[in-house]
Amino acid sequence: MTTISANDQLSAANGELAPAAQLAEAVVEACAALAGTLDPQQIHTTIVQQAIRLLGADIALLHGARSPAEGALHVRLLASSGLPGALDGALDDLTSTPSLVLRAAESCRIEHTAADAAVIERLSDVRALDACLRPCWVLAAPLLGAGRPLGVLTCAFGERSPTPHELIPRVQALGALFALALGSAEREGDKRTELHHRGPDDAGGASSPAQQRAEALLRDAQTARREAEDRLAAEQQWLRSIIEDFPVAIAVFDERGRRSLVASRRCEQLCAGPHPLMTFGAPQHARLCAPTGRPLSHHEMPLVRAARGEGTICAELYLQRPDGTNIPVVVSAGPIRDDQGVILGAIASYEDITHFMERERLREEWLSIVAHDLKQPLTAIAACAGMLSRRSGDAGIQAWSGKILASVQRLERMAEDLLDASKLEARRFSLERRPTDLRALLHAAVELAAAERPEHAVVLTADDDVPPVHADAARMDQVLGNLLLNAAKYGDADAPIRVTLSLRDAELEVAIENRGPGISPDELPRLFQRFQRLSSDPSRSRPPGTGLGLYICKGIVEAHGGRIWAQSEPDETTSFHFTLPLSRGG
Repeated sequence: MTTISANDQLSAANGELAPAAQLAEAVVEACAALAGTLDPQQIHTTIVQQAIRLLGADIALLHGARSPAEGALHVRLLASSGLPGALDGALDDLTSTPSLVLRAAESCRIEHTAADAAVIERLSDVRALDACLRPCWVLAAPLLGAGRPLGVLTCAFGERSPTPHELIPRVQALGALFALALGSAEREGDKRTELHHRGPDDAGGASSPAQQRAEALLRDAQTARREAEDRLAAEQQWLRSIIEDFPVAIAVFDERGRRSLVASRRCEQLCAGPHPLMTFGAPQHARLCAPTGRPLSHHEMPLVRAARGEGTICAELYLQRPDGTNIPVVVSAGPIRDDQGVILGAIASYEDITHFMERERLREEWLSIVAHDLKQPLTAIAACAGMLSRRSGDAGIQAWSGKILASVQRLERMAEDLLDASKLEARRFSLERRPTDLRALLHAAVELAAAERPEHAVVLTADDDVPPVHADAARMDQVLGNLLLNAAKYGDADAPIRVTLSLRDAELEVAIENRGPGISPDELPRLFQRFQRLSSDPSRSRPPGTGLGLYICKGIVEAHGGRIWAQSEPDETTSFHFTLPLSRGG
């Protein structure tokens, strides 16, 4: 199994401490600063100074929270850092005024808020802080001992501070340590009060308990650090075991660690080695490729795109293995988010679709054989019907022969459509490109359409000096014939069909417009799909055909590197447009 994760180690590749180690270091540093003294005032000052240093706050305040017999909290300022002396009075007694500090003391939970106008108006402590700092957000953390608040630590943060989500784990850890220090100072204060009443003769070695308490705090911090690291290691091992034994090929990627990735056994079996992201650009390793065979760049990888926030991605790609074999896969990748919606990484699954593609290939091959084999009997039927019509002078026989020939021609067109569609699906559609005069090709197609359907007038407008295109003339004639036939089928007989050829920068655009019932907006997106035979007029039956004509037109145009689309206004006009890139020498 491939496992590389910056979060698995105390030090990342760039030498910086990982988040868990950074938190442990902060706790140890705060513990060292608090060790060696049980003087309450010194502890209060040290707490706010460490909050500034270890949390990155601009202002830190420590309020004491005492609850007398009647149950009302008394909240008074004990120490501050970064606060102008003139504001001490405004923040000294917050017992009877709505404040974030009082809210945290009453709820025994960390409270934080953005310093917007509504909050400034409502909370007195945020209003006082805003007068000197104009903070972005403010946090109040209760320091709890035996289930009751011993104090409240308030921090105000400016523009360049971390987010609350990033800081809360550190606030929780340091808050627990600060609460221990406050509890020790409180007990020491009670002991000194007792000694004061009992007299100095009973004091006996007052420095020893202080030293012992400092050592105990340090031991507690070190134990907490070891326990946190053990829990983190156990959770990561549990996650790795799940991923490793997962029956579907999956990989979990963390873009924050650049190439931090965990892949399942099934994924490595599919790649015949490490996941492509682990060995990107290295020879003799698997590569993820587009359907054309082009290897994907790093930023095109579905896992990387999902981790950048592009949403859920599903794509049909190829895994090019070290031995040169190509495995078709469907890749589904999506982002991994935390409770706040922040993207932490991405996860992707890889499904081998070799079997499904082989079945599709066989189906398309069968369809191609059937369409091809239909031609021989149709040719025989057409020949016999033509011979019967020529040899008989009976008008009735000639009429029936004509109907047979028309039906045969229709069947031949349907067989050709099925054959072309199967070639497109099997990616065996080939073109014979040559320099082609598209204007002359349009003239010929318009003349043929006018001859076949004299009831429809066809008007051609073309720009002068239209350069040639590199195209398959027969296939482009097929596209033009199909679009003109559709315009005649679906358009009003008394309205002309308008054909326009325009030069647009580095491409030529052909538009074929007719007036008629049009196409509804709901049907437009499905227009170029297979087996779609659309009729916008509910009273009109759908014309005969396979519904493959526009699908084939789209395949031919796109095989030339062009685009095709339709525009329609119901009961007004419908137009089909396609473009072709100009020849390199044109």
